[in-house]
Amino acid sequence: MKPRTVAIIQARMGSTRLPGKVLMTLGGQSIRTYLVQRISRSRTLDAILVATTSNRRDDIIADECEKHGISCCRGDEFDVLGRYVEAAGIARADIVVRVTADNPFTDPDSIDRVVNTIAAGGADYAIEMDLPLGTTGEALTRNALAFIDEVALIPRWREHVTLYAKEHPGSLKCAFLAPRPECNHPDLSFTVDEAADYEYARLLFENLPNSDFKLKNLIAIADEIAVRSFV
Repeated sequence: MKPRTVAIIQARMGSTRLPGKVLMTLGGQSIRTYLVQRISRSRTLDAILVATTSNRRDDIIADECEKHGISCCRGDEFDVLGRYVEAAGIARADIVVRVTADNPFTDPDSIDRVVNTIAAGGADYAIEMDLPLGTTGEALTRNALAFIDEVALIPRWREHVTLYAKEHPGSLKCAFLAPRPECNHPDLSFTVDEAADYEYARLLFENLPNSDFKLKNLIAIADEIAVRSFV
């Protein structure tokens, strides 16, 4: 039986550097909504769920999910790992794809690579390395998530869901996939962390026809923008 694969998007309004960034807009829609459209291009995903917090300021995220027909669950603001465990149970996930709402250009092909690696029995946890920041596919089995939940007891492991696996690769069967040659650009960043990142994301968006593009095309556009900035 094919494993049920669910992307869980962690999202909250309380960013310290750029509050409310997940509902800032790209082309008239929120970054989070655009992200959902983007990763929906993945061939391996069966469902997408947003995991936000029970804090009242995140009511707006839950409301927007309801408006767009996107599943949403809510939990502890700082125990992100706990939120993932709860969300995985609600979604009946066998494989969990970790996505963060400030990465609107997450690569669906990278998601497929890591999910297929796990589905083939090659790993409990998989990540494609050396892609531009904010585009990487990352996934783990629900059993691996449950194991991490049991042993990851310090705050930074609870906040960063897969950090324990990265720091203790011998504790799980981990697959650190080499990047596709045309996508090997760890020097680039497409994440939205600060105001300047958001303006850059808007510039990239203006040069993209829709959410259906290859990562190599995004990299090429970034290169063109960099060249223009020096002219």
